[in-house]
Amino acid sequence: MENIIYQTLATILVAAFTGYVTFRVQERRLKQELKTEFMAEKVAKKLLSEEKWKKRSFSEIKKRLGGFEDNELRKVLVRSGAVRFEGNNGTEELWGLISRNKDEL
Repeated sequence: MENIIYQTLATILVAAFTGYVTFRVQERRLKQELKTEFMAEKVAKKLLSEEKWKKRSFSEIKKRLGGFEDNELRKVLVRSGAVRFEGNNGTEELWGLISRNKDEL
């Protein structure tokens, strides 16, 4: 009987320790992912704040913000305060900050 109690306690302790370690690893991974997202938004805003350009093409932004799939990058741009525009020919995708393109909304 005593042996069963010790085995049960040992099992509970191992499960609790394993759960805690798993939680900490996942927490660290999530913090790193969020840091990457936050930095990408900051870079996107900086690129779109450059005085030379009110808008930048999606392809140029993608060259400078690598590591993202197209739709992920579009989400980063939206979170940074950007909106999408069409170029003159209708095929080019341009992005600019709302604050710098209010007259064209």
